[in-house]
Amino acid sequence: MKVKAIIFDLGGVLMYLDFSNFYNIVISQSPLNKPQTPIMLEFFRQSDIYHQGNMTDDEFYQLACDLLQVCMLNQSEFFDAFNSIISGLNLEIIEVVKKIRDSNQYKLLVLSNVNSSHWNYILNKKWDFINYFDELILSHEIHSIKPNSKIFEYAIQKAGCKPEQIVFIDDGLNNIRSAKELGIIAIKYTTTEELIDELKRLKII
Repeated sequence: MKVKAIIFDLGGVLMYLDFSNFYNIVISQSPLNKPQTPIMLEFFRQSDIYHQGNMTDDEFYQLACDLLQVCMLNQSEFFDAFNSIISGLNLEIIEVVKKIRDSNQYKLLVLSNVNSSHWNYILNKKWDFINYFDELILSHEIHSIKPNSKIFEYAIQKAGCKPEQIVFIDDGLNNIRSAKELGIIAIKYTTTEELIDELKRLKII
C-alpha cells in the first residue's frame, strides 16, 4: 500500500538534545548537588505533566524550586537553562524533510512531546523547517504525550489516511512500539544514513 503521510519527531530526530548545560546550571547549584535518583525521577515524571500542558510555566518553575532546591535561580534563569536542552538542528535530516516536501507526494507532520517553554523557544528561533510541515501535533496543545495510543490515534486522524499508509520516525523505542501496535510503519531513528536507507527501501526518496 502506498505511503501517503510521514510523521517526524522533533527532539532527537529533527533537533539535537543536550542535557549537560541544564544539569551544570541547575543541578550543580542545588544544595542537593547530585539529587538522589528518586528525586530526579519525580522531577521528570512531573515534567511529563508539563509536556501535556497540564502545568503552567510558573508551576513548573515552582516544582523545580521545591523539588530540586534551585530557588537561587530566578524563573528566567531557570528557563534559559531548561531551553538550552535544545542544542541545535539536525541539518542532514532537515534536508531529507525538504527533499520529501519538494516531491509533493506526501503529507508531512510533526508529532512531538514538547512543552510550551521549549515550543516558544523554537518559534523564537524562526527556523524555516517548521514551514515544511502540513500539521504540527504538539503534546502541550492536545494534552497527551507519546507513547499514549490516543496521541497516535489523533495523528492518524490528522494524516487523513490509513495507519499502514503512514511512516512514523522517532528515536524513542516505546513510541515506536506504540505506533506499530496501531498499524503504523514505524522507524526508530539511530543515524541519518540508516534512516535514508529505510526511506529508500520504502521508495520515499
